[in-house]
Amino acid sequence: MHTMTDTIRILIERWKTDPAGAYQTWFLWPERLKNFRSIRRGIGAVVDEIQAGTFGNAYRGSSLETVVSSIAEQRQIFKGADHAFLWKPKLRIPDIYEHADNQRAFARLLHTCNCCDTESEVLDAIRQLSSLGIKGLGPAAANLLYFIHPTLVMPFNTAIVNGYNALTGSSVKLGKWDHYLAMREGVLALNQRYRDLLSNDLGAIAGLLFDIGMQRYPLPPRQAQAHDVAVWQQELAKVREQAAALARQIQLGQAEDATHIRATIGTPSSNCADYRS
Repeated sequence: MHTMTDTIRILIERWKTDPAGAYQTWFLWPERLKNFRSIRRGIGAVVDEIQAGTFGNAYRGSSLETVVSSIAEQRQIFKGADHAFLWKPKLRIPDIYEHADNQRAFARLLHTCNCCDTESEVLDAIRQLSSLGIKGLGPAAANLLYFIHPTLVMPFNTAIVNGYNALTGSSVKLGKWDHYLAMREGVLALNQRYRDLLSNDLGAIAGLLFDIGMQRYPLPPRQAQAHDVAVWQQELAKVREQAAALARQIQLGQAEDATHIRATIGTPSSNCADYRS
C-alpha cells in the first residue's frame, strides 16, 4: 500500500521530468539566474529614489514598474506580478504612491532585505511592514524579496496558494502576511522532507505548487489505497504524454522563430548604509 508521502514523491518526480512544467521551463531556464542580479539592482534603484524623494507618486514610469515588469517576464509563474502594484485610485491601493510614510516603510523593507544575510532579519523586516497595515501592500511584495533571498523567501501568487492548499489541505488566504508566513513554514517543512528531489532555492517548490494550483496534475488521493494510487498514476501518465506532445510542438515553433534578446535592468544598486527614514 502506498502512503501519502509516497504519492507526493511520485508527483514531484513526474513534475521534474515534465518538459512543459515549471521545473523544466522556468527553474532550469538559464536566463532565470541571470535575472537575479539585474532585478536586485532594480530593487536598489527603487530604494535610492524613495530615499532621495524622487520616486514620484505613480506606478507608471517609476523604477518600481521597471523592476516588477522584469519579474513579470519570468515565464508564466510570474505572469501578472505587476497587478498588485498597479495604482488603483478608487481603492487607494497599494497605498505607497501618495502616502509618503508608507512609501518609506516599503523602502525600508526592500533596503533591509537587500542588505541583510539572515532569516531572522528578513522575517523581522516583513513583520515590521505587516504591523503597519499598509492598504494593498500584501505578500505579493514577496516576489521582489525572492530575487534577493531565494533560499529564505518564496514567490507568491494565487496559483501557488491554491496549489499549497490543494496539496496540504490548508486554507491559506491571499493578501495576508500572517497567512503567507504560515504557508512559508509549511513549505519549508515540505521542502526539507523532499530535499533530495527539490532545492534550497524555494523557486523549485514554488514552481511545483504553481503547477498544482494551475491544475496541471491530478492530486494524489488523500486516502491512498492501492487501487486509488494505480488510477492516479494512470492519469498522471496521460498528463505526461500530453505534455511531451505539446513540448514537441513548441520546439518546432521555436525553430521557425527568430531569436531575440530581452533587455535587462541597468540601474545602479543602492548601497547598504543606514536607511534614512
